[in-house]
Amino acid sequence: MAVGPRSIELQERRVQLVESWSQNVTHLQELLYQVGALTEEDLSLVRGGGHPGERDCMRTLLDVLHGRGEEACRAFFHVLQSQRANTESGSMLAAIPPKGTGTSSSDSGPTNMQEHLRKHKDILGRQHGPTDYLRIGTSSSESVNEPGSFTDITLSRCVGYSVPLQYHQHEAAMVGDAFRSQDQVCTFQDVCQSLLSVPGDNMTLLSGVAGSGKTTVVIRLVYEWARDSDSQKIVLSLSFRELNLLSEPQSLQELLLVHYSHLKPVLARVVDSQPSRILLILDGLDEFRFPLDFERSPKCSDPERRLGMGEMVVNLIKGHLLPGISILVTSRPHAVSKVPPLLVTQLYSVLGFSTDQQRHYFEQSCSSPLVASAVWGYVSSYQPLQLMCRIPAFCWIVSTALRDGAPSYFSQVTTTTLPSTARTTPAASGDTTNNSAEKATPTPSIFSFTVPSVTLMSGDVKPITITEIYCCFLKSVLVFHGEGRSQEGCSPQRLQEAPRVLQEMRPMLRDLGALAFQGLLERRFLFDQADLSSFSLDCSGLSKAFLVEILREDLASLTYQRSFHFLHTSVQEFLAALYYVLQALSGSDPFLGLKSAVVVAMFPVALHKVLTSTANKLLRPRRLLRRYIKKAFSWGGHHQSGHMDLFCRFLSGLLVPQTRVILDGLFPGRSHIFPSLSSSSLSLPSPSPPPFTPPFLLSLLHSQLQCGRLSPERQVNVCHCLYEAQDPGLVQRLQAWLQVLAQQQVPDQSGPAKRDWTELAFLLQLIPDLQDLNLEAQGLDAEGLRRLLPVLPLFSTLRLGQNPLGPEGAVVLACALQSPDCRVERLWVVGTGLGCEGLKVLTEGLKDNHTVVDLRMAINHIGDVGAGYLADLLRTNHTLKDVRLRDNQITDKGAELLMEALTENTTLEYLWMFDNKLSKEGVRKLKEFARSTSHLDIKVCI
Repeated sequence: MAVGPRSIELQERRVQLVESWSQNVTHLQELLYQVGALTEEDLSLVRGGGHPGERDCMRTLLDVLHGRGEEACRAFFHVLQSQRANTESGSMLAAIPPKGTGTSSSDSGPTNMQEHLRKHKDILGRQHGPTDYLRIGTSSSESVNEPGSFTDITLSRCVGYSVPLQYHQHEAAMVGDAFRSQDQVCTFQDVCQSLLSVPGDNMTLLSGVAGSGKTTVVIRLVYEWARDSDSQKIVLSLSFRELNLLSEPQSLQELLLVHYSHLKPVLARVVDSQPSRILLILDGLDEFRFPLDFERSPKCSDPERRLGMGEMVVNLIKGHLLPGISILVTSRPHAVSKVPPLLVTQLYSVLGFSTDQQRHYFEQSCSSPLVASAVWGYVSSYQPLQLMCRIPAFCWIVSTALRDGAPSYFSQVTTTTLPSTARTTPAASGDTTNNSAEKATPTPSIFSFTVPSVTLMSGDVKPITITEIYCCFLKSVLVFHGEGRSQEGCSPQRLQEAPRVLQEMRPMLRDLGALAFQGLLERRFLFDQADLSSFSLDCSGLSKAFLVEILREDLASLTYQRSFHFLHTSVQEFLAALYYVLQALSGSDPFLGLKSAVVVAMFPVALHKVLTSTANKLLRPRRLLRRYIKKAFSWGGHHQSGHMDLFCRFLSGLLVPQTRVILDGLFPGRSHIFPSLSSSSLSLPSPSPPPFTPPFLLSLLHSQLQCGRLSPERQVNVCHCLYEAQDPGLVQRLQAWLQVLAQQQVPDQSGPAKRDWTELAFLLQLIPDLQDLNLEAQGLDAEGLRRLLPVLPLFSTLRLGQNPLGPEGAVVLACALQSPDCRVERLWVVGTGLGCEGLKVLTEGLKDNHTVVDLRMAINHIGDVGAGYLADLLRTNHTLKDVRLRDNQITDKGAELLMEALTENTTLEYLWMFDNKLSKEGVRKLKEFARSTSHLDIKVCI
């Protein structure tokens, strides 16, 4: 039976119809019977037994009409139109105006409701226009109202929802992994239609890393809803940042009336009679400071009862408060698990920008096609940089960093064609000379790049690190946006003044960085006025360029409550690292600097200076610096959650003197700790001179790689730090790993022992399109497999055969298979020495796995005991389709156990049993069993 627009409209307007037409239900039944929309049986069903009320009869009538299909619903609305035309009083007309029509001049309640709801749409439409930093700049006011003003991003609809075990990686490391997902990719329009068209009583989660575009999705959703005059939904939007400011208990009704005072005359009526029309948006669950206790929070269904914010949110999500409404909650990944899976109807993930969307963003955000081409060519030349640009906010940072100073930033870059091999070859210098000769002005030309799918830094072309990009971003904001407004183009005079500007801004940047560092240590991302005052900051000038202010009106005291957060969490982490390096290079303890700023009254400044001076005299500057840097990395390693990872990367990059040249003038003088460098370049460093990395930094990072106390995720982050520190040996090692992945390198006796598998894990994060991981016969042991654990679940095929994994390796594989992010479909562990003990562990991992369909584990000597473990697995696993057990010393006893289990399994299609210790009778029984089972093919011979 077709579900057409009238059937959908009937369901969407059900509450209104019951309210407005129940008193006329008997007359409506007669008219519908006359036109043939109802039968006598339908009339009997509607009237029912006993004495049902008018409202109950009306509800039953609507159910019958919806069940009879589109034609019956169309007849029903035709009858309603006829009744309106024939009704002289017009009371029913005012009660429920036709869909899409305007309100009459009547002063009746329902008409006023439509007026207020229309006003509500107008207000929210103005508040949620495309004004965030992801908006593409437009030159005319008309274009701002176009949906294209928003940047498209990629989303996915997650199949199932499992609570993550624990997040051990910084969110930046998850970006590339998200695009490997097997979930269904969808567009914003799909999400919009699902939320605004589906009837109420559903709970939707929208997950994404910081800066991926969650809030932009919310803003665009409300904006599209406000533009749609036919939408029957009523959208109410709140942010958890606003709820954080409410320390006293408050009723839900009070909360909504404070935020939407223009709905005061009608809000109670809407909540009581039309809950299915309401979509409540709660943005930023990860920032919510109140605990959510879904087990012990008292049940409350009264919207007028005062509750704490945590209890109110719990009762809303559980459906006790405002039952029947739709709810959308946005959150960063680590906080998704706060909501029990059973309460979630659907889960969407914001993946960020695809490659095409990145290119389109740069084309629209840059001042000219030439600048856009240069910026995109630069970004796409460096895989770590392009991988980070999956995050839309990072794209904005890169665009801000490079577009204003593009002519200077690319002035020293020659035309470069990067071939498909790993090495890069600069173009002939004569081409550059010709291009320069054509210019009469000193403005340099901009060159394009041709890049392969995977490009690594090499000795010929200096890499663009994440740290360098953020240095350019900081410089661009201070030099070109210092007055709070964007300045198009790049002024050479402004670049020449950059060292002076940075020197003047040094004290304030130090204070701002101290605030960022303290917040990072305390895992705080929201600050109040007292926090700023403790570091002698206010939200003006420089602070305003990097901080976003949130104003919350307190109607009781007629005051505003102010809170602040950094533009993006990565900006906070960069400024924290910048503060740390500034303090360390000057011989001051960055941690002690925080204490003196916070408790200045308890710890006099004079005493602080005396102690610092004494420490500087006792320890040489080099030793002081090493001590402070080692302390920072030790602190980051102790936090296994990964929230210090990006800070450590920035710290490594800022310790490279040539990277600091970008911020010439900010660092006091030329440090006597490192050799001096030329300060003539005010843009990105020239690709020709090799960067000088402090040897102690490389030694410290390499020692951390060998440290057994660090988790695999932290070890991979150490490789990111080596990349930021521009370790010259990293290039050659990564090139060797590329040859291993391409199966072009034959391992020798000593090769595998010298390898650091963490570097391979780092490399694999830079190749998000790789689906098949082939490491057969590469000397991979259990420890090496453990170092690969962060990336193992992300591949569809794992070829690990002919490696000495053993039972310890099976433990690592089981952990990967139990990961909620596991996408492994084919697991090939032929000849890996698993044995009976290893198979037992592996089957435990496969019991809760729903992705592996192909398991190849020949030559593992599992015997009959191992066959028993596998038989237990096959009784419950309904995912495996192909299992290969060649040469595993299985006898007739083990075959019997397998056949017994397969009587309960209807999904396995192939079982390979060649070269086992089976008798002729055992082979015969296996073949007979296969013939009696239509879906199973057993490969066996004597």
